[in-house]
Amino acid sequence: MSRIELATPDAVQERAAAAARAAAEHAGVDIRELCTLPEFEAASRLVSRIWADDEPKAPASLLKALSHADNFVAGAWSGDELVGISLGFFGLEDGELYLHSHITGVHPVLQGRAVGFALKQFQRAWALEHGTQTVRWTADPLVRMNTYFNLVKLGATIVAYHDDFYGRIDDGLNSGGESDRVEVCWDLASERVASAAERSTPSAAAPATGTVILRADESGAPSVSGADGEALLAWIPEDIVSLRESDAGAAQAWRRALRETVGRSLSDGYRAEAITRDGWFVLTR
Repeated sequence: MSRIELATPDAVQERAAAAARAAAEHAGVDIRELCTLPEFEAASRLVSRIWADDEPKAPASLLKALSHADNFVAGAWSGDELVGISLGFFGLEDGELYLHSHITGVHPVLQGRAVGFALKQFQRAWALEHGTQTVRWTADPLVRMNTYFNLVKLGATIVAYHDDFYGRIDDGLNSGGESDRVEVCWDLASERVASAAERSTPSAAAPATGTVILRADESGAPSVSGADGEALLAWIPEDIVSLRESDAGAAQAWRRALRETVGRSLSDGYRAEAITRDGWFVLTR
């Protein structure tokens, strides 16, 4: 992955800040760090609403503590209403500081209106300003829309697979199933990420070519292949959240199939930087 070779750190930060301002303007929101107790309380309520969870994932006291310790707690505002939230904390890997992005969410009414993209661009600019060039987070690889957002619209890369990462999660989006997660790495100073930040819409994904390791059979059930190759293709259902509600057994079968194929491939050194709109993961090494 090429970085912005000739730019100074200040120039990279300025470019990221400009992209963040443009993204917020496009989404029609004002994005800023949260700093008062009422703001943290509003953010905690918003997280509970987004994830349909009566047990708060982000208590106001935790948000206050994270902010006080100079971690990342930011919100998107539409007028006087908080409509988006993003929070993260610093981690260390191989002596390098990175930001772990723990939660980013948007009010259900405004989802699909580029507010999440604007929040992530603000996060990118903030992280660069605070001395780190990498953001990492975990994501459910079966949620196709989010995977497309991470890989195509943000220019991030899937680098690892973690079986049942959080254990059982009983909220409106996860439905109590196993919580397999992929680890997403966002190289903030790369030209790929900078270009993604500055596009109003992502470029069309290239047609998927490679060796198929996971697809749906005639009945819609997962069909696994143990084939190898320089590029691997794995298909995922269009709406796993609805499938969990209508057929938990089928959703679990897809979870296990993805773990067996994509999870194993990531452990073998493959990485994912692309997914097509019709649901094909593309893994390369």
